[in-house]
Amino acid sequence: MTIIKDKEEFLDWINLKDEEYIRKGFEYCNYRVADSMLNLDNLKIENIDITYKSFECTFFKNCVFFNCDINHSVFHSCTFVDCQFIQCKFYQTKFLFVELTNCQFIDCTITGLEFSDLDANNLIFIDCPEILDLSLRGFGKRSISFVRCYLHHLDVEPISVNENSPKEINQEIIDFEECIIKESSFDRIDFTKSTFKECDLSLIQFSSCEFSKNTIDVSNKTYANEFNMVDIRTILNSPPLDKIVLENIFGINSSDVKEYLIDLTSKIEFQSIFISYSFADKQFAKKINETLNRRGIMTFLWEYDSPGGKSLKNIMSSNIKNKDRVLFIASENSIKSKACQFELSKGREKQEITWNDVLFPIHIDNFLFDLEKEQIRPIENQDEYWKNIEELRKLNSLDFSDFVNPDSMDEHKFEKLIYRLIKGLRK
Repeated sequence: MTIIKDKEEFLDWINLKDEEYIRKGFEYCNYRVADSMLNLDNLKIENIDITYKSFECTFFKNCVFFNCDINHSVFHSCTFVDCQFIQCKFYQTKFLFVELTNCQFIDCTITGLEFSDLDANNLIFIDCPEILDLSLRGFGKRSISFVRCYLHHLDVEPISVNENSPKEINQEIIDFEECIIKESSFDRIDFTKSTFKECDLSLIQFSSCEFSKNTIDVSNKTYANEFNMVDIRTILNSPPLDKIVLENIFGINSSDVKEYLIDLTSKIEFQSIFISYSFADKQFAKKINETLNRRGIMTFLWEYDSPGGKSLKNIMSSNIKNKDRVLFIASENSIKSKACQFELSKGREKQEITWNDVLFPIHIDNFLFDLEKEQIRPIENQDEYWKNIEELRKLNSLDFSDFVNPDSMDEHKFEKLIYRLIKGLRK
């Protein structure tokens, strides 16, 4: 193995190509630094085929690699400060345990480049027409920017962090501006300080990452429906993403997807409900009951749950008492029903005693809002029924009028409204 002490010996080593070089390949392709690190300042390396070279314990400062083919080479335990790689071609090259500060890769073509255990501060890739199979792995602090680059099969793994250190110490920044990024993978990356701006993103996979509201903005796009993939954990780790970003970048057409996922991944307890409805609306009431039961909500539906051989009013009273809420399906039929009005009165009575919210209206027509007190019959019950109606009008009633006919209803819109209903039933 060659021992190098100064810049002249380094230049002789990197340029050496003869029969002896081929015969004694290992000795010529590897060197050992004599003492501490080899310091190279203001070095310009031009038009060289750097193949199967192993660089070790070398400090490069203000150095330029210009138009070099760097193939199957390894930079190990090296430091680069204010250095540039310009119009270089990289093929199956590795940077291991390397520090790069204020360095640039300009107009480089890259196929198979690995940065492992990299400490990068203001590392910039600019105008690189092709970056294939670039890997970022291992510990360190990363501040990296890609500007006007084409990236394919970019693979980024998280830096190893010290759990006892403040988060800002382990913070990393990976910015992309005016880039084309295809079929790439980001695994457990903290993107809260990073940004994608004016990029074309296609078939990218984000796994257990974390975004901020500014990580991916509406300036980015995806062509030909080659939507990107984002997993449940990334959505839950991040604030709600912009509706346009969800649609255009990930092909997700529901802006409240995070809330849906919270329901799927969290153990949530719900209030039990007594469903008050007119038998004339029983088809709709059955659908609501079945939908709520599928989500684990305990219900009382007269047609299914009322026992035989007991007083009707006693069944109503005892079950309203035992359930947390009265879900009232408001319609002209139910408001005119004496049985439903009795259930409303019992619910209102429980509400006044317990000081808890008990009544929970939804409506399938506008009769609840159009009715005048003078129209209520029988006259002797007018005051009581009107108090029930006034209490219902104080509450936000969800409009289910488009879903009375199951043959013509939009199931997607129905599920979104059911989700809002379920939110109101959380304990």
